[in-house]
Amino acid sequence: MSDYLAVGAVTAVLKSLLNAALTDGGPATVLASPPGVTNVPPDFITTGGTEMPQLNLFMYYATMNPALRNLNLPAVDSNGATIGSPPLAINLHYLVSAYGSQPYDAEILLAFAMQVFHNTPVVPRTTIQAALDALSQTSGQSSEVKLVVKSDLASQIEHIRITPEALTTEEIYRLWTAFQVHYRPTTSYQVSVVVIQNAQNYQSNRPALSRAFVALPLSAPTIASVTPVQAAPGQTLKIEGSNFLSGPPSSTLVAFDQGQPIPVGTIQNDLIRVTPPSTLPAGQRTVRVLRNVVFPPNATRTGFPSAAFPFQIVPVIAEPTQPPYSVKQGATLAITLAPAVGSAQTVVVYVGDTAIPQPQSPLAAPSSSTTVTVTVPASIPAGTYPLRVEVDGAQSLLALDQTPASPTNGQWLPQVQVTT
Repeated sequence: MSDYLAVGAVTAVLKSLLNAALTDGGPATVLASPPGVTNVPPDFITTGGTEMPQLNLFMYYATMNPALRNLNLPAVDSNGATIGSPPLAINLHYLVSAYGSQPYDAEILLAFAMQVFHNTPVVPRTTIQAALDALSQTSGQSSEVKLVVKSDLASQIEHIRITPEALTTEEIYRLWTAFQVHYRPTTSYQVSVVVIQNAQNYQSNRPALSRAFVALPLSAPTIASVTPVQAAPGQTLKIEGSNFLSGPPSSTLVAFDQGQPIPVGTIQNDLIRVTPPSTLPAGQRTVRVLRNVVFPPNATRTGFPSAAFPFQIVPVIAEPTQPPYSVKQGATLAITLAPAVGSAQTVVVYVGDTAIPQPQSPLAAPSSSTTVTVTVPASIPAGTYPLRVEVDGAQSLLALDQTPASPTNGQWLPQVQVTT
């Protein structure tokens, strides 16, 4: 594999091939002015009556190599951790242009370059390394040259192949129009494939030392019902269904939303009792039953999961020190809730039948809070009203006071008293 410096190294190797052939029976022995080989954009080259004979290499385009594009995927697991280092395989597209102010300069130079590349369809690794070594010995190196010579292009698995690329007259015209310079005789080549390897560390599993298999019936756990459908924080859920057991009870777990599976409280083949985590926010939630498989001698792997079953975690309003809650018309009402409400959750407070949405939390606000604050409209008449809070569609529950001696007997609790 190569690194990102390989693209520059390819250009350096192509330039080295042409320079070496110039003095080895090339046009340097024929033309009056010694030609040169450059690798700059065409608009950097001076043209006109004093135009020097030269060849120019310009990498105008890079494309993904279709054969190696999906090699070693995926690169990350479901948690975003890196588990692979897939290479970036690219093809490089070059324009080879010939310049010269004398008759036949451009024709001779372009034909010469095409012959050199025709004779070298596959660039040997020794040639690549020799070109980089020679470049490292040149005097007055720029910082870019010092980087390019460090490329490990010669050690990559894939060979560097030079293939003629037929561009249409329309494509050539558009390219030179984009350069905004005078046209010169041009041909095009594709150089492939440059394989750039990601240098980041990644997780790799060890080779299998032994193999084991377990034959199990295809009977995934199925949830038929969850009771209660509206559960308060800390309340035990009763999950009824089938196929909850297959092996030891410890192999059956329960997962809420996309969280990590947790052990169950009690379990039978058709019944599970479990308490949701206290960190589970109020709102519409889901629960799944997961049944792991134990391979000999003692290796646990994820087995059959059930479909997600919906239920609600309802918010619970904490009783004030001296009930009921009390607030003046047009004043601020602060309510203590469990579980904590996230800053991105939607909260609505109901004073009787009047719905009061909580304003959106500022960006600097804490990520969660056990206090909900709203402003009670001055238009609400003075009186005592049932108090409810809705978080992401899940409303707190009202309880009917049935204590005969209670001053609120027959009324719904909790309550809020609105005063003038």
